[in-house]
Amino acid sequence: MTPFASSRFPITLLALSLTACTPQGMDLNDVADDLERRTGQHFAETGADETAWPANISLNDGLADDELVSLALWNNAAFRATLADLGLSRADLVQAGMLPNPTFSMLIPWGAKPLELTIRYPLEIFWLRPQRVELAKLDVEQTAQRLVQTGLDLIRDVRLAHAELTLAKERLQLAQAAVSLSHNIAELTQARLRAGDASELEVTNAQVDALQAQEQQSRLQHDCEIANERLRHLVGLSLEQWPNAISTEASANGEKFESEKLVTEALLARPDLRAAEINVEAAGERIGLARAEVFNFTASLNAKQVNGPLLAGPGLDVTLPIVNQNQGGVAQAQARFDKAARQYVATRQRIALDVREAHARLQQASESLKQWQQTILPPLQTAIQDAENAYAAGNVTYLFVLETQRRWLDAQLKTAQAAADLRRARAELERSVGQHLKPA
Repeated sequence: MTPFASSRFPITLLALSLTACTPQGMDLNDVADDLERRTGQHFAETGADETAWPANISLNDGLADDELVSLALWNNAAFRATLADLGLSRADLVQAGMLPNPTFSMLIPWGAKPLELTIRYPLEIFWLRPQRVELAKLDVEQTAQRLVQTGLDLIRDVRLAHAELTLAKERLQLAQAAVSLSHNIAELTQARLRAGDASELEVTNAQVDALQAQEQQSRLQHDCEIANERLRHLVGLSLEQWPNAISTEASANGEKFESEKLVTEALLARPDLRAAEINVEAAGERIGLARAEVFNFTASLNAKQVNGPLLAGPGLDVTLPIVNQNQGGVAQAQARFDKAARQYVATRQRIALDVREAHARLQQASESLKQWQQTILPPLQTAIQDAENAYAAGNVTYLFVLETQRRWLDAQLKTAQAAADLRRARAELERSVGQHLKPA
């Protein structure tokens, strides 16, 4: 065996052993499992142009809220594109664990110049590689946490879009009833004018009210279509067949939650905070790596043939950090560490704000909906019955009955808006905490 063959064998064996033990880090299944643990919603990897219908989807009774969320996690194009970031981070991890190839140089004998062969290999890779691999592993974990947060944001967005569509449908139904009521009032006012009991101004106002109600109905019809298309886009079926059977969401429950307890849970559960924490840890690792990169050692094996056998011998090149001690790299790493630490603090404060604000909105919406449902609507419903009884007894005009019904429709509209506010606040609160909320 030649000297080159004998020296190449241990290097090759070491390279293969180090490459084989390179960790792969978190994968897409880990992201899906984490998201399922938090929300009960799961997804799997699909083709770029493949539309997936999860097993829990049933079109018989219309797509419910959870079914729409499942469709979005499986098909939303922006979310699926973001998932590719994990593959890029995992590739960087593999690259960080790879050993460099040795450098071979040969001086061809020409005239009096002898044959000279040299193999060089950087030795610093053996103590820099663990740090680089650790940094790459942290980047993979940080990317995975960001993807979980992106999934939580998508779930929130789908629930908000569904709440908007539900409200748009309810407003359209009430607008249709308002159009019919306005026409009845206009016709009754016209009849009163012919009987001499109303003025031209009253007739004009009633007709304008009827026209405004028609315009409102037309606008709300378009609002409903827009809300439907937004939901369709979020679900990822913009270019696919879209089932129009979207179930109307029931009113969200106004459970009571403790604000500070939710803040504590969020600081433990939010994946973006964990990503910020990993960023701080990685920035600290980069400081040590920048300092370690000051020293460079290159081993060499030189062989030369001068009028006889091939003579070989080892060598070593050492970079002396006399002038350049990588001060700029260390300073940059330190600055990135300071920025990462401040970003971590800012993320904690933003999470506390998100939770407290969403909790306050949830309580506000819950109390408002309770007031409309239990305090305001019942008397108005009773007033309608009393007005109809009074009209039957001849004590009031039918116009009075219609005006009472109009107030009832306005109250129903505000009740629907309060219910939508409650659904929005619940979706925002669950996203702010970072997991599905269960009532105590």
